[in-house]
Formats: sequence, structure tokens, C-alpha cells
Amino acid sequence: MAVTEANRLRWRAIKVSREVKALFMAVPERFAVAIARRWLVGAILRWLFLGPDGRPHRAGEILLAELRREAGYNRATNFDPDPQLTAFREGKRAVVQMIFNYLNLDEGSVQKLMELDDGL
Repeated sequence: MAVTEANRLRWRAIKVSREVKALFMAVPERFAVAIARRWLVGAILRWLFLGPDGRPHRAGEILLAELRREAGYNRATNFDPDPQLTAFREGKRAVVQMIFNYLNLDEGSVQKLMELDDGL
């Protein structure tokens, strides 16, 4: 084997090992950040909206009802000829859905919030 061939193989092995190292070093870090972010955001939202018993307290109920109303969560998306406006409305609904997912509210709690929204 010529020297240039050996150097080419050595260089290729170094590149492959660097890629493998980057792959295995990057995945746990990104995974840890995603888990920490999800746990932290969920904990903060539960602290803001839920009481010690795991159900929304009165201020949380009022705020969640207002968010539902403002985002148009109860009604179907109002399509508009302007695609940016439609995307904006869907984004608002997606944020409210994300909050409900973090809070792990059951269907009864969401129904109560809908009734509360009607009574405000």
C-alpha cells in the first residue's frame, strides 16, 4: 500500500470517528435539554394554573377561560383569504392546546372551563 493510500484511509477513519463521536455526544445533550425544557415549562404552568389538589384554582380557571376565548379555541378555524392571518389564528389555538396538554386536564375540567367562559 502506498503512503498516499494509507494517509487517505487514515484521514477517512478520522472523519468517520469524528462523525460518530459527534452523533453520540450530541444526542444526549439535545435530549436532556428537551426533557428539561418540557419538565420546567410544565412545572411552571402547573404552578400558575393549578391548585395543590391538581385542579385549576379560581384565578387559573378565569385565565384559562380567557385564553380559550381569545384564541377561539371552541370554534373551528375561521379561514381567511390571507394565509398569514389563518396561520396566526391557528398558532393562537395551538398555544392554548399546548397549555392544556402541559396541565393534563381531563375532559370534565375543560368542559367546566367552557361553561365558565360563557358565564364571564
